[in-house]
Amino acid sequence: MTGDVLADFVADVALSDGTAEPSRMRVVLNDRELVFATGDGTRLIPLDHVFDIVQDISPRATPDSTETIRLAFYVDDVREVASVHGDAGSLLRFQHTLFRGLLAGADTVVRHTVGGTRRHTARTLSLSPTATHIRFEDGDATAFGIPRETISEFRTGHESFGDDRQAAVTLIWMDDRSPAKTVVCFQTPRLFNLFGRYVQSTVRLGTSPDTSERPRRIDVLLVDDDPDDLEMSELFLKRQSDRFAIERTTSAAGGLEYLDDRSVDCVVSDFRMPGTDGIEFLQSLRERDPTLPFILFTGQGSERVAKRAIIDDVTDYVEKGVGTNQYAVLAQRIRKAID
Repeated sequence: MTGDVLADFVADVALSDGTAEPSRMRVVLNDRELVFATGDGTRLIPLDHVFDIVQDISPRATPDSTETIRLAFYVDDVREVASVHGDAGSLLRFQHTLFRGLLAGADTVVRHTVGGTRRHTARTLSLSPTATHIRFEDGDATAFGIPRETISEFRTGHESFGDDRQAAVTLIWMDDRSPAKTVVCFQTPRLFNLFGRYVQSTVRLGTSPDTSERPRRIDVLLVDDDPDDLEMSELFLKRQSDRFAIERTTSAAGGLEYLDDRSVDCVVSDFRMPGTDGIEFLQSLRERDPTLPFILFTGQGSERVAKRAIIDDVTDYVEKGVGTNQYAVLAQRIRKAID
């Protein structure tokens, strides 16, 4: 074995190379390879041959439960799988260490947006993941870090970087008190896949909430000509309550078209929009449905706008602000409007 030892424990391991039943093995992870050792021999798996964590620790695991980590790797272009069975506490520590060994030092191209307005141009940073934080480093200094438990949404797709569209992971999270979006691209599909697995993996052991009795969902239509504002509003409303089911459109005309053949519990609209503003949108809706809850959610706070909204029978009026308190207020007003 070579390299610094990162993890060393005993577990039941099954290998897909013909081992029928799990065998008691010593599991050793260093910065270059993963080692499975028994009295009969040793199996060495270079870390750069591991391309997927097929199964990780369940978020419902408790410290006294038995769990399984299943990882996939290539041997001479043949896909194999190692299944590691053991107590959840030991396996969670191993899982954290394994992800760090697989991803630490990977070069990434990162674009970072805070509050939907302040943007950082794409730059190359080195990944330094831990159990609780995703850190991006520039040389020897940490450029910024993302606390994993503040991530409210994770998705994969393609993003434009200059003239190229690249496969990317997008993270929505809290940067201090402001909503942030970080888009991360990797050099290889292997790293892209492993990073996605890492982001979605369990941070710590606990229990899942009781979901046996769920209140009914609240269907909300968000209308705003700014796609970033729409995205942040949806994400942080859902963070306030999982009752919210959100639909989005970037214009009053789109909102009216959506409502032609579908119903919602509440409409939330910006005021200043091209073509038809929020008050004109409200007037059109009132001709169709005088009772549909309508909340004006706008940064154009003024007595004139508020007065017009009240005259035209707006249900409520919420001013946009800095940070996420605005979404807590908005969520409370939506619930109040429909209950």
